[in-house]
Amino acid sequence: MYTGHERQSYRMTQRQRWMYRSCLLGVLFAVIAFTAVYWYFNIKSRIPNELVLFQDRIENIDFGIPFTQVRVDQAEAEVAQVSIDHSRKVGKQIQFSMAGPLAVSAQKCGSMQGEVRLFGVIPCKKITIDIRKEAKVMPVGNAVGLYIHSDGLMVLGTGKIPVSKGNEKMPSYNKLQTGDYIYEVNGQPVVTIQDVSKAIQKNGAEKVILGVKRDSAKIKIKISPVQAQNGTYQIGAWLREDTEGIGTLTFVTEENEFAALGHGITDADTELLIRLQNGGLYPAGIDHVVKGKNGTPGQLAGFVQLGTENKLGDIRNNTSLGITGVISNEQYQFQEDKSCAVGCKQDVKKGKASILCQLGDKVQEYEVEIEKINLSSEDNKGMEIHVTDPELLKKAGGIVQGMSGAPLLQDGKCIGAVTHVFVRDVTRGYATFLENML
Repeated sequence: MYTGHERQSYRMTQRQRWMYRSCLLGVLFAVIAFTAVYWYFNIKSRIPNELVLFQDRIENIDFGIPFTQVRVDQAEAEVAQVSIDHSRKVGKQIQFSMAGPLAVSAQKCGSMQGEVRLFGVIPCKKITIDIRKEAKVMPVGNAVGLYIHSDGLMVLGTGKIPVSKGNEKMPSYNKLQTGDYIYEVNGQPVVTIQDVSKAIQKNGAEKVILGVKRDSAKIKIKISPVQAQNGTYQIGAWLREDTEGIGTLTFVTEENEFAALGHGITDADTELLIRLQNGGLYPAGIDHVVKGKNGTPGQLAGFVQLGTENKLGDIRNNTSLGITGVISNEQYQFQEDKSCAVGCKQDVKKGKASILCQLGDKVQEYEVEIEKINLSSEDNKGMEIHVTDPELLKKAGGIVQGMSGAPLLQDGKCIGAVTHVFVRDVTRGYATFLENML
């Protein structure tokens, strides 16, 4: 008698074998498809939307992107007198690879449109090659005061007005929008919140006509003020006047034009970019640095010396990539012996770099590490940097508020500016490419 465990064998039917193999093939094809899609978008993200070249300067470019070729119109290349190593003519186009190092130069300013193709066949991305006049800048790094006169009174939102016990009204609801700018009341210009209040009190319960800037349009809005419990007439809108703060001056050009911050000045409540009427740049002193720690970024604490006699320059533009304007104070104007060349996206490398910033009485240079580079970035987050300098870590803990605009240097060129700190890790943050700020 057999007392051991009987072993049972199992045989798949032909249909089961076919289904099993089909499943394996399906999984294999899915993995291949996912890998191909991931690879395609990874390659695409590494290709810049714009390539900046400087006139009469040889650029040594190494994108290191395999299987990619760029085609540009031969006529456009001839007008700009562009020379590209290892390029060849294909019909009426010039073709070159992005896989290896290239020496590129152009003798005339202009712009070319190119198309990037995978394996020279599959259209992947459009690229603009922008040829500019050779640029020099004077990196600064000084803390400065910024005073912005907004283009009207910014509407932060609308609210309820208590008119009697238990009763509330919202006269501006669905009429005014967050981000609107009120520039006149009943045809009269207004500059301050007090101007608006006086005009409404004078008008009483009659409808007021507000001149409002919304996006790029000017519109008229009629609102009936209500009398609040305290006896004043109100329209139920939260308004904001001018804005001031401390930031870092990034650079000054040979024409004494400046750029600062690397990001726009936004309203603290709405996070909307403030529409600029005019503004001024003023000296700032740093009393002390509130040291940052993970979860709580630090900040530069100081004072701004306002007044016409202290003005360093005029702010002309407030954009998502920083503020720009003209320097009038001679001490802050361009100095050749303190200038350096501008480094473009293709010049930036992972590894050691430095920033200039003011944490006390003077500007100092501190070491950082460039950890990530996003060549396709068009915003102010093209690079990720890590503060490695022991002195800066001891003084500030890393990147602090007010340091935005600190110029970023590498290999003797000014390549960018600090823009943001990572809240979760204050030793790290973002920087923008300098070419975005020019």
